[in-house]
Amino acid sequence: MPSTSGPPNKRPADANKQGGQPQQGQDGPRTPGIQTFGANVVPQSAQGQPSRGGTRQQSVANESDKGRATPPPARSVGEMSEDEVVQLVKDHEVLREKYQKVKRYFFEQQSQVHQLQDTLAHQRLSQSRTSLDDSEYNARFERLHGLVGQLAFNIRKDWRSIPPFLQPAVNKDALSIGKQEMTAVGKALILSWLMDELFDKHFHPDLDPALSIQLKHIQTNIRRSAPLAQSTEEEEALTSKLVSWRLATLDGLTDHLRDTSAAQNREHLTNALKESLATHLQTYLAEPPPLELKSSVPMIVELAVAIASHLPMESRDVAIDYFPPGHALMGELMKVEQLQVPPLERPIADGLGRGMLAGLIGGVSGSSSSGGGGSGGGGGGPGASKKAEVVQQQQQQQQQQGQNVGQGNSSLSLSGSGSLGAGAEERPPRVRMAAGFAVQIRGKNVLVKAQVVPTG
Repeated sequence: MPSTSGPPNKRPADANKQGGQPQQGQDGPRTPGIQTFGANVVPQSAQGQPSRGGTRQQSVANESDKGRATPPPARSVGEMSEDEVVQLVKDHEVLREKYQKVKRYFFEQQSQVHQLQDTLAHQRLSQSRTSLDDSEYNARFERLHGLVGQLAFNIRKDWRSIPPFLQPAVNKDALSIGKQEMTAVGKALILSWLMDELFDKHFHPDLDPALSIQLKHIQTNIRRSAPLAQSTEEEEALTSKLVSWRLATLDGLTDHLRDTSAAQNREHLTNALKESLATHLQTYLAEPPPLELKSSVPMIVELAVAIASHLPMESRDVAIDYFPPGHALMGELMKVEQLQVPPLERPIADGLGRGMLAGLIGGVSGSSSSGGGGSGGGGGGPGASKKAEVVQQQQQQQQQQGQNVGQGNSSLSLSGSGSLGAGAEERPPRVRMAAGFAVQIRGKNVLVKAQVVPTG
C-alpha cells in the first residue's frame, strides 16, 4: 500500500508559508475600516526627485552664502603693473580728499547746530520770566476789588452828583436812596480812573513818569497799528512781538530800574495818584469829603501801583480790561450779576443812546475795553480811543434804527421813559456798570472775570 507521509505533507507547509508572508507586489493584511495602498501608487517618474520645498530652501541658502564667500585674494603690488599702481595711488588721494571735505563739513554743521541749540535755549530762558504766578495775581486783584468795594460802600450816601459817563446807567432817585446802586457807581468810577490814569498810562512805576508814559504809548501803537488778526497764529505772533519788545526794553533799562532813583520815581507817582484820585472823587462828593477817603485811597493806589510794577516784567501778556457802559456782554471775560442793584427805569440821562454818547465824547473819565487791549496792549489815551469806538457803534445802530423806524408812523424816541428808551428793547443786554476788572493771560486763560451789571 503506498505511503501517504511523503510529498502531500509538504504542501500545507508551503501553503502556510505563502499565506503568512505576502509576495512582492501583493497587499499585506488589511485592517478593517482603513484603506490601504500599494507601493505602485507613486508614479515611477516622481520617484527619486527632490521636493519643491527643498529646492527653494537650497536656492535661498545658496544666495545667502554668496555674500559670505571668501573674496578672491588681492593681487600683490609685485603682480600689478606700474600704471595700475599709479592709478591706485591717484584714487587713494581722491578718496582721502573727499573724506577730509566731508569730515570738515560735518564738524562745521555740527558746531552750527550746537550754536543754534544754545541760542534757542538762552532765548527760552531769557523769555521765561514770571514775576507773579496766577494765584498771586488772583489774590492781589481780589484784594484790590475788596478795597474798592469797601470805599464805594462807605461813601454811598455822600454823593453830590453822578459822573456824566454813568448817568445813562443810573436811576434819578439813586442819589436820594444811596444804597446798592450808588455802591456800584463808586466801584465803576474808581476802577475806570485806575484804568485810565495808571494801567493804561504808565509802562513801569519805577521809571521817570515822562519816559514811562512814552514807552506805554509806543506799546499801544504797536498793537493798534497791527492789522486785525485773522487767526490764532497771527494773534500769537503779535503777542510774541509785543512781549519781545517789552522784555528787550526792560533789559535796556536795567540800570534805571536798579538805580536809587527808581524808588523815588515810584514814591512820587504813588503820591501823585493818591492826590489825584482823592480830588477826582471829591468832585462828585458832598462837602466836607468823607474821612474814608484818607484811609482807603492810599491803600487802593499803593496796591494798584504794586500790581502795575509786575506786569511789564512778565514774559506773558497779562491784560487788564475795564468795560464801559454800553459794551457788549462777553461771557468769557465777564461775570454777570445784578448785585442787588434796582433795574434801570428812570435814568438820569437818556437811555444808553445819545446821552451815553455825549458823555463818551465829552472825554469824561471812562473806560477801556478788551478790544484793543487793557494794560497788556493799552497805553497813552486808550480810554479815549475806546470811547470813540463805542460812539461809532452807537451811532451806526441809531442810524439803522432811525431808517427802519422812520418809514413807519413811529419814531425813535431817546427822551421818553423806559429803561433804555424806545427801540432799545430790540438790542441784546449790554454792560450797565462794571464793578471789577477782567484779567487774562492773552491767548491762554482768564484769571479774573469782570463783575458787571447788565442792562436787562
